Amino acid sequence: MAGRVVGYGGSVYIGSQLIEDCEDIWNEYVDAQVTASADTTDFKVGIASAKFVCPADGLANGDIIASEVITPAIDISSYDKVMFWAKSSVAINTAGDLQILLDEDALCASPVTVNIPILSANTWKFCSVATTLTDYNATISVGLKLTANDPGAFNVWIDEIRAAKTIAGVKSWKLDYVFDVVETTGFDSGGAKTYSPTLKGWSGSFEGYKDGAPLTIGTIVGLELQESSTSTQQYRGSAIITGLHPSVSVDGLAVVSYDFQGTHGLEIPTA
Repeated sequence: MAGRVVGYGGSVYIGSQLIEDCEDIWNEYVDAQVTASADTTDFKVGIASAKFVCPADGLANGDIIASEVITPAIDISSYDKVMFWAKSSVAINTAGDLQILLDEDALCASPVTVNIPILSANTWKFCSVATTLTDYNATISVGLKLTANDPGAFNVWIDEIRAAKTIAGVKSWKLDYVFDVVETTGFDSGGAKTYSPTLKGWSGSFEGYKDGAPLTIGTIVGLELQESSTSTQQYRGSAIITGLHPSVSVDGLAVVSYDFQGTHGLEIPTA
């Protein structure tokens, strides 16, 4: 029936290859009108995010805002998505007005482009963007570019850029998204218990048939849990792989399952 989602279209994407941690100031190149910094008070992963202060009328469409050297060079040719956190002080109403750049040449001279999705003002968003990376086996530069619709004076933050790919062999996943509550019952409650919400969090697991080396426990990864291939039917966020559970039987394939703990917010499906 219309609106029902069939599970066989699902998958699990893991952003296991770190491209740029955004823990320090980008300094390979910074536009003369832009101030780049490492923001240690507003970030999503680690201890800082890469922040860029862009003045009114300081940039033109097509300008690279800033770039950063990747050293040593990294091979991302086996990946097909880029995951990252992004935030803007003003609304970015069109996907691709801002882009992440990745390049095997210095200063992002001839990059592959990754369109940053629509951003609400002053709201961090976990972004997962399908990207063809097959030719990028020695990536040495990452950048940020304004392509269109200059928003005037604005600040933009980027954090934890990772290359991602589907985990082969996965056959199921489970997510627990919960809101904690505490009891607030008082004498004035009339004998009925009362509760107030406190903190929300998410965790879960996924399992499948062993296909290649296992994931490393204790590491932070980008995570996308797909109900289907439709972009609005996917849960996304940063998570820590907390458990590895391999098993094998004489009459079956080797099976492995993983536990994860979400960190920060969770992007939930909109359809």
